[in-house]
Amino acid sequence: MLAVSDTGTGMDEEVKRHIFEPFFTTKDEGKGTGLGLSTVVGIAKSHNGFVEVWSEVGKGTIFKVYLPSVTSANQSEAEQKPAASPMGRGEQILV
Repeated sequence: MLAVSDTGTGMDEEVKRHIFEPFFTTKDEGKGTGLGLSTVVGIAKSHNGFVEVWSEVGKGTIFKVYLPSVTSANQSEAEQKPAASPMGRGEQILV
């Protein structure tokens, strides 16, 4: 489980009902697409996981992303050998 929380303004029940819908946003026009949370849910589901949200107006929000643990100690041959690092062309990736 990965939890992300903030102490922001929080969300009411009406907003929480829509936050995982593609293109839903509470931001002003031109300030965001509303694709972030729908993408997170899509990734979690594709790995047999799920996302929970807790939010209260004036108190903040907590998102919990649950992903399944490894159920087998056996590793494939590909997992046992370290992969060569791919060479880039000078790009930078911010995480």
